[in-house]
Amino acid sequence: MRGSGAAEAVPDVVVADLATEVRADDVSTALRVATDALAAVRGALRDSGVDDGAVRTGATSTWTEQAGPEGDVLRVVARLGLVVTLHDVAAAGDVVGAALAAGGAPVRLGGLRLVVSDPAPAQVRAREAAWQDAAAKARHLADLAGRVLGPVVDVREDEPDGGAAPLFARAARAETFSVPVEPGEQTVRAGVTARWAWADDPA
Repeated sequence: MRGSGAAEAVPDVVVADLATEVRADDVSTALRVATDALAAVRGALRDSGVDDGAVRTGATSTWTEQAGPEGDVLRVVARLGLVVTLHDVAAAGDVVGAALAAGGAPVRLGGLRLVVSDPAPAQVRAREAAWQDAAAKARHLADLAGRVLGPVVDVREDEPDGGAAPLFARAARAETFSVPVEPGEQTVRAGVTARWAWADDPA
């Protein structure tokens, strides 16, 4: 018998995917401009009190693309990624906004992810709810069959469902601004599958 349960948890960490993206005639120019913009982003993060240990390199690459009215112009694109972990959800919007403004036109916001740093308490509550759900279903079916449940002979926990994909946006303003961040609640889910033996005596 499979049971499912859920519990709510308030996210307490914001993970921001930032990047600088520059188009130029050659790779060295594209990388130089993107690197300068990224340095401005890093500086803004430090000014906001973000520790260097909370910042790591994200997806970084270069590629070519065709432009012009007939696609006859070849340009190089350089993209340098940065992943920032912010432990102050209330201040995260201001921090990200300042970083985006500091980077100027090349900066991009790849997404904001709200994370529960310690999901264990919510997982415990969700697992308990899943067990109660499985047991209630089993008792109901036993009643319908005119039988009595005996001991549990097998229990296993099912894999939880995956999370939602992040939303993507582009920073377009040059002045300082705050990115809206609302922590809300995240649902932690659990599933339990259990088997019971019949009791010796019928109901």
